[in-house]
Amino acid sequence: MLVLLVLGGAYGPGLIRGNATIRVDSTPPGATVVLNGDERGVTPVELTGVPPGEAVLHLRHPHRGDELVRLTLERGDSKTHHVSFPPAFGALEVVTNPRGAQVILNGSALDQMTPTTIEPIPTGEHEVEVSIYGRESKTRTIEVFPGTTTRHALELERVPMGALTLQLTPANATVELLDAPLPYSSGVRLPIGTYRLRVSSPGYDARETDVAVAHGPNRKRVDLARQYGRLAVDIRPANATVTVVPKSEGGRPRPFSEQMHLPAGPFTVRATAMGYRNLSRNLTMTPAGISLSLDMKRLDVTPGRRFRDEMKSGGEGPELVIVGAGSFVMGSDRGPRDEGPAREVRILQPFAIGIYEVKTAEFNRLRDTHAEGDELPATGLALRDTLDYLAFLSRETGHTYRLPSEAEWEYAARAGSDTLYYFGDDPDALCEHANVADETLGEPFPYYQTANCRDGFIRLAPVGSFKPNAFGLYDVIGNVEEWVADCWHGTYKGAPRDARAWDAGCARFNVVRGGAYDAPPDDQRMTFRTMGGDASDSRGMRVVREL
Repeated sequence: MLVLLVLGGAYGPGLIRGNATIRVDSTPPGATVVLNGDERGVTPVELTGVPPGEAVLHLRHPHRGDELVRLTLERGDSKTHHVSFPPAFGALEVVTNPRGAQVILNGSALDQMTPTTIEPIPTGEHEVEVSIYGRESKTRTIEVFPGTTTRHALELERVPMGALTLQLTPANATVELLDAPLPYSSGVRLPIGTYRLRVSSPGYDARETDVAVAHGPNRKRVDLARQYGRLAVDIRPANATVTVVPKSEGGRPRPFSEQMHLPAGPFTVRATAMGYRNLSRNLTMTPAGISLSLDMKRLDVTPGRRFRDEMKSGGEGPELVIVGAGSFVMGSDRGPRDEGPAREVRILQPFAIGIYEVKTAEFNRLRDTHAEGDELPATGLALRDTLDYLAFLSRETGHTYRLPSEAEWEYAARAGSDTLYYFGDDPDALCEHANVADETLGEPFPYYQTANCRDGFIRLAPVGSFKPNAFGLYDVIGNVEEWVADCWHGTYKGAPRDARAWDAGCARFNVVRGGAYDAPPDDQRMTFRTMGGDASDSRGMRVVREL
């Protein structure tokens, strides 16, 4: 009885009546199955009660076409039939309003923008996402059928936008929008919402924060915390003067102190001591701090020694004399405003300076030319010309040549004096020491203000034609005025109190010192200074060579 119940199930009647069973599946599935003209389901499907004999299976797949199969069935047969449809292709046209949308097909971005036709494309369902910045993105599932072009149009609506501007500390910090589709720039337009951003800069603690962008302009402030590190300096000799110059503070020197903390980033340590070579180290501070152990090297030089450097191409450079370290009062509180305030300046390191103004013959070595008047001072020199010549000397000799700083120039020109001129206060004695505006010049040019003496020269004189100062330097006044390294400032307020050139805030003009052959007595004073921007036939140079 149990057996009869089982046979009375799904297969029982078929077996009793002698019918057959067919199981039909397909790759891909989803084909409609028609048996002997009757629609019987969608693959995969099991067809029962199929009469024996000839049977016609017709499979219709919406994306792959049709397949026709003929079968011969015996009574009680149970068969499985599988149909693999060959690949089929169609075309998909995607259109958007507005045009130019990015298309992502089944997760992969296409190179082309809308409107676009993707052809050939496998038939079947495809996921299509379209987006334009500032418009709502849309995603659709689109069916492609064999041999046809499926066209799909999408309207992309505007989304509310806001403009984001960040006020940053430091101003040059880098901003990353972590969840936005485009990089940050001031005033960047973003869809309304909240965004995560990361702000970073060397020497500062990076910061991540959320900013809310509303409709219209949005201004947000993000301040980064400065990183600091401790600087420790052990220096010999112990009485050396140490200054620290953090780049982040605009190059403003700070005296070193114990337990000194500096902002992270580049900085320079400078040390000076009487009788020692200047020392400089370029370093980078980190939060871990830096400990320095410095040994300054003694300068074993003899003030007053004269020498010349050999040049690689033959011959010798300008004749030099060593000027020893010392101090003096620079400027004057009794003269024009640009000569004050007077201050004590310490020259901590000896230097070698040209005994004469650079001669025409010496300067012409730069260009390998020859000219008349080789012993006359070189003139018509713009500042750029002087720098070219100094670089040439440095290459030829292997030593560092440069312009004197204004402090070095006045210290060397005064040669220990504190009078109007290095030889005293009498302007009528100028003609013994310098080629200045005198009676010789006044005869053909009576409108010049002149000294009451005669130097014998109307214009330029060969260098060394007059008495030197106490350091053995000739023509520090008269003949030609001389370029120095400092930029022009209207007063000495804030000027260095050592030998350094004052080059902060330089625009167009450099300082020029020492009166020329056509300058009156007042312009020959040791404190007189003026500015220069261009070449002149009364302007030359004197070199300094570092020891």
